[in-house]
Amino acid sequence: MMRHPIRVRWIVLLALAALLLAVTGALAQDAPDPNAAITWPPPVYLLSGAVEIRGSANVANMTNYFLEFRELNDNLEAEDTPPIPATLPRSTPVIDGVLGVWDTTLANDGVYELWLTVNISGGQSVRHRVSPLRVENNPPPFAVQPTATLSAPVVTQEPVAPSGTTATIAVASANVRTGDSTDYPTIIALPLNTELPVIGISNRGTGWYQVRLPDGRAGWAAPSVVRISGDTSSLPRLQPPPIPATRTPTPVPTATTSADLVAGNVVLDPSNPTCQQTFTVGFDVANLGSAPTTVSGVVSLVDSRAADGSAQGTTIGGFPILQPGQTFRVNMPLTISTYYNEVHRITLTIDAGFSIPDRDRSNNTRTVEYTLQKGGCP
Repeated sequence: MMRHPIRVRWIVLLALAALLLAVTGALAQDAPDPNAAITWPPPVYLLSGAVEIRGSANVANMTNYFLEFRELNDNLEAEDTPPIPATLPRSTPVIDGVLGVWDTTLANDGVYELWLTVNISGGQSVRHRVSPLRVENNPPPFAVQPTATLSAPVVTQEPVAPSGTTATIAVASANVRTGDSTDYPTIIALPLNTELPVIGISNRGTGWYQVRLPDGRAGWAAPSVVRISGDTSSLPRLQPPPIPATRTPTPVPTATTSADLVAGNVVLDPSNPTCQQTFTVGFDVANLGSAPTTVSGVVSLVDSRAADGSAQGTTIGGFPILQPGQTFRVNMPLTISTYYNEVHRITLTIDAGFSIPDRDRSNNTRTVEYTLQKGGCP
């Protein structure tokens, strides 16, 4: 039987990474600050669809935190590219809860590292990395699929879920599917705050819930799109239907666009940033095309030491759908506490993840330099 070389390579990498975990107890990361750490998913894990990232972001004097990711090469080393934002900055502390949802469908299938960055007022950012993580939303068509076994029908009593256990749609629109992954077709899309009775939970460990739809049919909802109320400890473990055969995707012509995102003015407030003091980076994002952008977007900011290019701080900001000719100023708070009395370089990039169709990407980056004042730094 022939084996796909990429698939075999990933299996080998998993085995090597698992061996490293057994020896060191953690992969590619030092012991994290428990108040600024990702606890789920663990290293060497396979991800698909929308994934809840769990952990804690509860450091003293925290201004915000955010998640970002970056692709790794075959040697499990980071590519020489800036990280891509997975979430927008949030300022509400999280203790052993959901830090955010990473929509892995916006990334190519491959191996990644995931970063949590916690920015601190008057202090250096705290970062935690989980690596490697495998993203696979489009498995190879030759992947072995479960084979249905024909047998005589057996009449069984339907498991009964605990009375009062409900799932409430927690996003603007959520797909309910025929099985417990995004490989299954959608039955219906339900709006925010729709409440559904819970029948059970998948016995495959995916965390998906089987729910009862308003028309009486049963469907499956991902844990990342619902809020569960009631007792879940005694939910019946249900067997989802066989995974449907993977269809060969039909090539789709590359969409053309008349939107053109352009990097504009950069304003620092105050104009002479001081060590350990938060300042604001204002960045103008303009659409100079003849059509609106299709979705809202993200600006990535990296502060680096000009002498050697080493990163000293990162953050991100968001902007809405922009109409032709519209300009939006993205304001991002930033605190830098290293290398005072030296030149720093701020690099701002519009849509580093290439999620917005853009006519010309050569004008999406802007840099500005400043000298960090000593202030009260030792």
